[in-house]
Amino acid sequence: MATDWLFYWMTLPSGLAGIALAVGLPFLFWRLLLANTFGAIGYKPLAVGYCFAALGLVITNFASTYLEFNSRVSKHILSEAQRWSTVPGWTVYLTVLSLIFALPLIGLLGVPVSAILLRLRRLTYTNIAILVIVFWCGLALVVWALPTNEWHRTHRLESLMLWMTEIAPGALLVALPFLLGIHFTSRPFRQASG
Repeated sequence: MATDWLFYWMTLPSGLAGIALAVGLPFLFWRLLLANTFGAIGYKPLAVGYCFAALGLVITNFASTYLEFNSRVSKHILSEAQRWSTVPGWTVYLTVLSLIFALPLIGLLGVPVSAILLRLRRLTYTNIAILVIVFWCGLALVVWALPTNEWHRTHRLESLMLWMTEIAPGALLVALPFLLGIHFTSRPFRQASG
């Protein structure tokens, strides 16, 4: 596979250090963006948000690989007996590769926006829903605006619908749990100030 070298690099010490940096730097941004409110909030909401997002990422990739395996069984490419020796490995592989997109999106978009909304006491269910929808539609539009092959260039509406469908699980199972984790864990701060 063309991405095997990337998976290999990401599991080396240098790749793991890159992942740690991609997770660690947003904690610094969190501290800076919360300013005076950091003392009342701390790092716990962000850590819980990251844990919820990681769980969502694993679930998304598990479902994706499970469905892909079903497709290959129906085409007689793989046998049913191979399911539980194949699907977990595919899930780990895809999850590690997904970090290339998930960590920068969470660190550069999710952390600053959630920190600012939390500091302004505007991290509500309504705003979380709006953020997830804006993220979903915005990311789909960005990817759609940069077609990668001839089919995407010639089938614009179908391409947009495809990207909307492809990005929806990530928005619902990664972005939403990230924001909800921060929301639930920051409840004492929001109740004390509200």
